[in-house]
Amino acid sequence: MLKKSAAIVVLAAMATWAAPAAFAQDAKTVLSNASKAMGADNLKAIQYSGTGTEFAFGQAVNVSSPWPGFEDKSYTRTINYETPAWRVDRVLADIPPNRRGGGLPPPPTQTLVIGPNTSWAQQVDLWMTPYGFLRAAANNNASAKSQSVSGKKYTVVTFTAPNKAKFNGYIDAQNMLDRVETWIDTPMLGDTHLEVSYDGYKDFGGLKFPTAIVQKQGGYPTLDLR
Repeated sequence: MLKKSAAIVVLAAMATWAAPAAFAQDAKTVLSNASKAMGADNLKAIQYSGTGTEFAFGQAVNVSSPWPGFEDKSYTRTINYETPAWRVDRVLADIPPNRRGGGLPPPPTQTLVIGPNTSWAQQVDLWMTPYGFLRAAANNNASAKSQSVSGKKYTVVTFTAPNKAKFNGYIDAQNMLDRVETWIDTPMLGDTHLEVSYDGYKDFGGLKFPTAIVQKQGGYPTLDLR
């Protein structure tokens, strides 16, 4: 699906995250350990880029098909966790003539901006990033429990967002955030499962960042980025 890999550029600045005193000690410790292992203690802003495919949610050619895709020749996201706000700049490849499924193709070059005054639901992508999840969990009275998924052991950190949606973050034995999930309301499917998985963590100037990101909505990918 993906044509090539691209370097991921990470820019970090100073800030300190602290868990509220009301936290259960186990969740507070889990979040602290993950933040240190991932190099996120002093993270304020980040920029990453790659190539991949985005998909038109709900526009499948039939009920058993995945969402139809659009290839990104370049995809760059810049996030300020303090504001909070994010921006995506992307350049799409030409749409192949044999593409099937709906979804109007966006302009070849496009910029999307989500600012600090938007609702939590509009900012959900920001809080599902690895460092966004750690920060949100540290400010929303998270809990933690051990759980095995497909034979792999995780510590699952859970919190309830301001929009009353539940967020789960799966932290592995190396203190890396493997996956984040929540549920959002969509007109077509109602309460819809939204999941982002992270793989291939590498060190970028002291910050651990995944080199493979796959987001799924309603069971099918909506973003596949390398």
